[in-house]
Amino acid sequence: MATVSDQISAFFERYNAANNAFNPDLLGDCIGGTLVGADPNGEVLALEKGEFLAGINERKDYLEAMGFVSVNVYPYEEVPLNETYTLVKTRGRMAIKKQDGEVVELVHDASYILFLKEDGPKMVFALSHEDPMKMMQDQGLA
Repeated sequence: MATVSDQISAFFERYNAANNAFNPDLLGDCIGGTLVGADPNGEVLALEKGEFLAGINERKDYLEAMGFVSVNVYPYEEVPLNETYTLVKTRGRMAIKKQDGEVVELVHDASYILFLKEDGPKMVFALSHEDPMKMMQDQGLA
């Protein structure tokens, strides 16, 4: 059975709190110097930490306009790659309130590579297994 260390569980608790608060200071503590992301369409994007954090208010406005309620990422498997990097497989759940008041939950899988530092893990790579825009369109949200 797959396991997740206490360190990684605690990291995702902090990451979830930072994401739900749209707090750049808290989120900055979770991100490495550069964050690389890839989606299931083969699109890859690399953002410097400052550039990523600068977009938080824009992301907040966009998501709130869609009816954002909350997002949580739950790690379910940790695969150490070496002494400084670990791969974490996750299941994410984003709650969105539709205009009619119905709350829908978008469930998505993602994998992350975390750099393990003395001051705690830092996210350096994120791979989304689903297309979030397509998921929102399928629910009539976009």
